[in-house]
Amino acid sequence: MQYLVIMRLKPDTTADTLAPLAKPEAARAWDMMADGALRSIHFIKGPAGAVLMFEAGDENEVAGHVGQLPLVEAGAVTVEIRPLVPFTGFAALFASPRA
Repeated sequence: MQYLVIMRLKPDTTADTLAPLAKPEAARAWDMMADGALRSIHFIKGPAGAVLMFEAGDENEVAGHVGQLPLVEAGAVTVEIRPLVPFTGFAALFASPRA
């Protein structure tokens, strides 16, 4: 199953907090990508944050991965984990018209 993780910097997170965490954060994300759990990562334009796409068996597995990120460990970000379900809208293209 796929999960969208939304991470946003907390208002009290400073540049001094972020600076020593940037490289370890990127390295941990790289490890997760190499392991196949993290599928993609993007910055959010505007308010500081990022979105991460995970492939995992359940939400607890995702939470375990996310909990290993240095920004999460440091309490510098909020985390929202959202399970994604398949889009079924294309079925309307092939549905029989109702009489």
